Amino acid sequence: MLVQSKVSPGRVSLSGPLLVVLAAAAVAIVSEAVRFFAERTRAHQWALAAAHRSFDQQALHRALQTINTTNMLRFVAFMAVLYAYQRWVRAGHANAMTRSDIGLGWLRALPGGRGVVWTYGAWFLSVFAALYVSFVVNSDLQTPGDYETAADVDAGYSLVRIVLALLLSVFVVQLTLGLNKLLATPHSTDVTDRPVELQTSD
Repeated sequence: MLVQSKVSPGRVSLSGPLLVVLAAAAVAIVSEAVRFFAERTRAHQWALAAAHRSFDQQALHRALQTINTTNMLRFVAFMAVLYAYQRWVRAGHANAMTRSDIGLGWLRALPGGRGVVWTYGAWFLSVFAALYVSFVVNSDLQTPGDYETAADVDAGYSLVRIVLALLLSVFVVQLTLGLNKLLATPHSTDVTDRPVELQTSD
């Protein structure tokens, strides 16, 4: 199995933390996908109203109900991804520290390390950006066109979160495989003539 690895004495399995990250990201992706389609329905109905055309009030009501339901799920998914990522990082650090030639620098040295750090940072900041944008967009809703714009903005935000969750999943899988491969290589006791990019720095 892709995520399984042989665990040596003194190390912890990365399979569990990896699966938790993937599960949390999957919840986030599904909830945001549901939210996206609900927002698109809401935007479409408000666009019809703005054009003074008949719109489906029941469809608009169902979309609003879905949006309200996903509000709490969105926050839960956000926190779940934060927790899962931190758990995965701690497990990776614990394993990397069992090798003096690897150390805490593994996350920056392996391919995808910078990507996962930036993606996680964007995920963390996304909730604050959403609050600010939501406040600005929803502060003066008067016309159907205003409501349509607000729905379009929220739909765009859902797409951004879907992309971030997908990228985080890809980077975490890539780094897990990379670290497991690195840990499986023979441990050289003479590291004086080797590059030190994998040793702890800063």
